Amino acid sequence: MEKTHQLKGWVVPPWSVPQICVGRSYTDFLDGGACLSAHLGGQRILGFVYIKEHKGKDVIMTSRKRGFTLIELLVVIAIIAVLMGILMPALGRVRKQARAVACQANLKHWGLIFKMYTDDNDGRFYGAWSTGQQGHVWIGALRRLYQDKHINFCPAARKIGLDNAEQGGVFEAYGIFPETDSRIGYAGLAGSYGINDWVGNPADALNPSGIIGSRTMYWVRPDVKQANNIPLFLDAVWLGGMPQHTDTPSPTENEAGFGTGGMMNRYCINRHEGHINAVFIDFTVRKLGLKELWTLKWNREFDIHHSANMNWPDWLDRQSR
Repeated sequence: MEKTHQLKGWVVPPWSVPQICVGRSYTDFLDGGACLSAHLGGQRILGFVYIKEHKGKDVIMTSRKRGFTLIELLVVIAIIAVLMGILMPALGRVRKQARAVACQANLKHWGLIFKMYTDDNDGRFYGAWSTGQQGHVWIGALRRLYQDKHINFCPAARKIGLDNAEQGGVFEAYGIFPETDSRIGYAGLAGSYGINDWVGNPADALNPSGIIGSRTMYWVRPDVKQANNIPLFLDAVWLGGMPQHTDTPSPTENEAGFGTGGMMNRYCINRHEGHINAVFIDFTVRKLGLKELWTLKWNREFDIHHSANMNWPDWLDRQSR
């Protein structure tokens, strides 16, 4: 049995408090019971009590409550702030990695679409782009093979840049093109992937006399040697392009995408932590370092060794470290 203290006719348990409000019930306390002061064992503790009859005697029952001190609260807040400072950058990296993985999943889907097209077209790609026509042929040629427009967008570049004359950016999609634009293939085209226009078939071009470069430069078919080093469809700021080995990277990262230096810059963008994603004409998918773009066989006459002595801008050098 627990030891109690006698105090002015009341039986007081040892956990009783020095300054407390007293009532015959908890309701009495809420209504404002009497107040009792006591000093027990030299300790002074605050709490709520009510009086309960036990074996013919009134016993003071206490419900001790203790709040946090200001110093304790500040310590907890400081710990939370430190943890947030540690976790937030990690969470940011995880989000970026998740977007890159989702982007590769999109491009695997595109690889299947291109494969279905070539399987149905005697093993050849669609007609090559030529002067005198609008846009890039892949849009209309492949439209019947997919329904989900969301696969047009890299997850890191879904936002459509409404102030850039339909051009995309590192983290912005190109479009939306008007319904009358022949590049559409369907109304409201927008996206953030672009084709390597050197894969097309000059013989099926809308204007065969207006193709760019020599006919021997085009790949035409996917069943060629080193197909895993020939880009087909990539992260880009535009519908497509025709890179040359003499293209040079943009001098600053802010100018990457559209600027001087040639069409390679439509793909040389820092969208995935120094990388972009691409599907190749063997329909495999992998991520690419930005400098690696100059080592791919974009067309049959592309010199993959030309960039060995290139003077890379500082921003691109930093991505390779």
